[in-house]
Amino acid sequence: MGIFRNNTKKMVQEFKMQSEYYSNDFGREIKDSFEDLKSEFEDYDQVFPEFLAFVSEIKSKLSPTEVEKLEQLSFGLRHINHCAKNGIESMRALSLNQKKHTRETLRLYEEFE
Repeated sequence: MGIFRNNTKKMVQEFKMQSEYYSNDFGREIKDSFEDLKSEFEDYDQVFPEFLAFVSEIKSKLSPTEVEKLEQLSFGLRHINHCAKNGIESMRALSLNQKKHTRETLRLYEEFE
């Protein structure tokens, strides 16, 4: 019975080490992706408001058809901007949840040992 227990304990420790390694690796990938995405978004975040200001300036110089096309473009870009912000928030939430689950998994391994 003692041999089985030592063997089981050794297996649990190996699973714990592999789980921790993979979780930390995955966590780093998520964090790096989040930071890259956030950084790129921040670099171009001011482009959309500048575009809207430019559109406001030139609307009076355009024909009604051109104004309509420009408003459709503005609406599409507004939607893309909103999606980008949601993507960044989703990556942040994914990063936080992954860290939480890693801590919980390691705690469960420690309780089992």
